[in-house]
Amino acid sequence: MKRLLPSFQYLTNWALIGVLVLLCAPWVLPSNKLYHQGLIFLLWLPGLLAVGYAGFRRLLPQPEMFLFTLLAGWTLLVTLVQSHGQGLGDAKLPFYVLLTMLGILLAAQQRNYPTEWQLRMAALIAGPFALWSVIHADLLFGHLGARRVVAVGLWDTIIMAAHAVGALSVLGCLLSLRTKGGWRWAIYALVGAGLALFLFLGQTRGVWLALLATLVVCVLGRPSRWGLITLGCGILGSLLIVVVMPEFVTQRGFSYRPELWQKGLAIFAEHWPFGLGFNEYGILVESMGRTFEHPHNIYIDTGIRWGVIGLGLFLALWISVAWRAWRNRESSLGFALLGLWTFSTVALLTDGIGLWFKPNADWLITWLPIALSLVLATREYPRERIEKDGVNECAESDRAA
Repeated sequence: MKRLLPSFQYLTNWALIGVLVLLCAPWVLPSNKLYHQGLIFLLWLPGLLAVGYAGFRRLLPQPEMFLFTLLAGWTLLVTLVQSHGQGLGDAKLPFYVLLTMLGILLAAQQRNYPTEWQLRMAALIAGPFALWSVIHADLLFGHLGARRVVAVGLWDTIIMAAHAVGALSVLGCLLSLRTKGGWRWAIYALVGAGLALFLFLGQTRGVWLALLATLVVCVLGRPSRWGLITLGCGILGSLLIVVVMPEFVTQRGFSYRPELWQKGLAIFAEHWPFGLGFNEYGILVESMGRTFEHPHNIYIDTGIRWGVIGLGLFLALWISVAWRAWRNRESSLGFALLGLWTFSTVALLTDGIGLWFKPNADWLITWLPIALSLVLATREYPRERIEKDGVNECAESDRAA
């Protein structure tokens, strides 16, 4: 069987393409069906094949993977209990996430293009497309700021697009801090301007708050003079927006979040032992005569759907990511993960829609931080040993044949 597997390095190259598809393809693909099919072949399949190598399997017993397995197992149990044997199609979603994490972990073993390069490239690609999204909106609606900007391509929901672009912005910025000066900084500045303009005109205040919180935590995690200056500029910029353009901040009030959260907690209190699983529920906001499908808070939604045990398992997993990021904050990837985790935590607090969905923009602030934490955990295992195990297994299988 093993002799039929591709070489380990070939699989890492294969998965590398899949990671770029995961992070970049939504800008250009015409349908989610094509996006999902691309992920199946380019990311999930090589990740699954890599499990055939003992060296790769040795990477998997990590706290993050253990907690994820418990969460996925509990999800499947609740789904079975609450669905009464009907409508089990959503039970495949935890497997989608697992295969994605395996693919990202496999791509991280690529020697020439490590995870840091993959994330920087995704951010560089996002910059021009974010700028084009702004220009496209300007052409459609006549003048800049006439409507909230949404991304071109598949990320066509305002809040989720802002989540994805915000995540890529944080990763791109923090992974570029140690880049030496020169012509690259000019490109980074242009890309950063496109991303910043998109996030500003998207007018998603939860994302603005998440970016400010990210700046604070990163300065605390790695204090520096330039960090304090940047933090001061960020605070002054925020105050300037409030003073000069108060309508950007106040025109939609709190967007019914307090009422949604209060009623969401009431539903959680009714169903706390097992939750509702994938069954639908609604939260009626009488003041606007509209029923929402979720409370715009991933923590409350997780409690509603998966009960107190599911919420506890997710929080344990999420905290383990924070611990991994903080412990590795002196490394480039660890520092970037710390920023991404902070951004995701706040963004999911104000606008999170839930855990288990097919690949979409919110995967960049739910499952990507967990996958990157797993990558950091496995870097304690020598890469040469992984590759050597893969080569030896193939050689031994060939000799046996």
